[in-house]
Amino acid sequence: MPKKILPLLIFSAVLLGCTSPSTTDNTPTLPAELAEPVYEAPTDPSAPPAGHSSHGEAFNKGPRQAARWMNGKTGNVSFPIKTDSEEAQKFFNQGIGQLHGFWTLEAERSFRQVLKLDPDNPMAYLGMAMANGTNSRAKEFAEKAVKHQARADEKGRLWIAARAAFQKESDKKKRQAAYLKALQVISTKYPDDIEAKAFVVLQMYRSGVRGKKTSHYENIDKLISEILKVNPMHPCHHYRIHLWDHKDAKRAVGSIGKCGQSSPAIAHMWHMPGHILSRLKRYHDASWQMEASARVDHALQMRDGILPDRIHNFAHNNEWLTRNLSHAGRVNHAMTMAKNMMELPRIPSVKDDGTWSVSSRSSHAYGKRHLHGLLQNYELWDEILKLKDTHYLQPGKSAADKAKWQRLVASAHFNTGNTAEGEKLLTSMEKLLAEQTAGKKSAGDAAEAKAKKEKKKA
Repeated sequence: MPKKILPLLIFSAVLLGCTSPSTTDNTPTLPAELAEPVYEAPTDPSAPPAGHSSHGEAFNKGPRQAARWMNGKTGNVSFPIKTDSEEAQKFFNQGIGQLHGFWTLEAERSFRQVLKLDPDNPMAYLGMAMANGTNSRAKEFAEKAVKHQARADEKGRLWIAARAAFQKESDKKKRQAAYLKALQVISTKYPDDIEAKAFVVLQMYRSGVRGKKTSHYENIDKLISEILKVNPMHPCHHYRIHLWDHKDAKRAVGSIGKCGQSSPAIAHMWHMPGHILSRLKRYHDASWQMEASARVDHALQMRDGILPDRIHNFAHNNEWLTRNLSHAGRVNHAMTMAKNMMELPRIPSVKDDGTWSVSSRSSHAYGKRHLHGLLQNYELWDEILKLKDTHYLQPGKSAADKAKWQRLVASAHFNTGNTAEGEKLLTSMEKLLAEQTAGKKSAGDAAEAKAKKEKKKA
């Protein structure tokens, strides 16, 4: 018997020995504990529908895996709550740090962990509401916080009331104003609480700064300075960068070297200094910041099994990194980034009717746009001809996609002396234009005829 066959036979025998015996109708026999369902919805009216959380509808979405302790690398923050669990307090602080870093998915996960460690703790529900902004889930979380607020201390109840006021208002301006006023009450009552002051800063920024006088920016910046005087590495460095990003980038330079370092586990905190550096045309430095952000995101994806575009920071950071690399003249690195973004999984948004779409802000969409731009701006004609029939450049079904491809490839042919192929594509472009023009006219005529018909009936 050949030596290579013997191990295969032994392996097959082991597999057969591990297989459960079948009944005569070839139905596998399961152990009793696996054959019995946990519950049957029709016979258990108290059970939630299949796939729904037993904690409430708000828990159907959001993170399902347990939170991981990140060793204090989400920000040097302290937000004491009423709890007998030291672990719950640690995860609550972690969630607050993640909120400061706009890492809302992981913040909700941390607050869910608080709830697991200290069931029905109202501050855990408060944190979840804060992590979800104005959506319907946030409203349910805020209501649960109010329901259990008797378990909170005096300061905690003020926070819960502030969030309830926020959720109550449907008008955006009134909602923002009510929340800011409530947070200012907390900060005034507890002047040494720098977390209350930090959230006042955030709410002042979110209530709208564009179009305001410079003095308004100065007032917010003054509060940030007061926080940093007490805690020089507080993650509110992030807020200073956002504050001056579109106003006067130079005013945030003092925070660009501390933002990522204040919360090293949060990729967005490494990304934001890149905004300021880009506006100051320090493109090499901006690239360093955004590469650091990408590395932090990559580490999270590998460790926790998270798909790239599930992280809000990921696609935005990498497309901006590609731009900075291009501005710095690092075209080969920029091309590598753009191609990599196109190679990543696309996460579709599926509607109830089964139709789906991929966001125009997905990694793939950003990568394709930047690849087209790099090839054309740097006149990489040979590279265009090399990639024209690959998935990197092949157009989608839309006329716009086809026209972009034809224009790009025709330019490459003309600039490499192959005028015959270029002319062919020009002819195809003219044909496509004629088809689109005719289709537009036909649709307009049909709409006009329909309007006239309906007018006569009326």
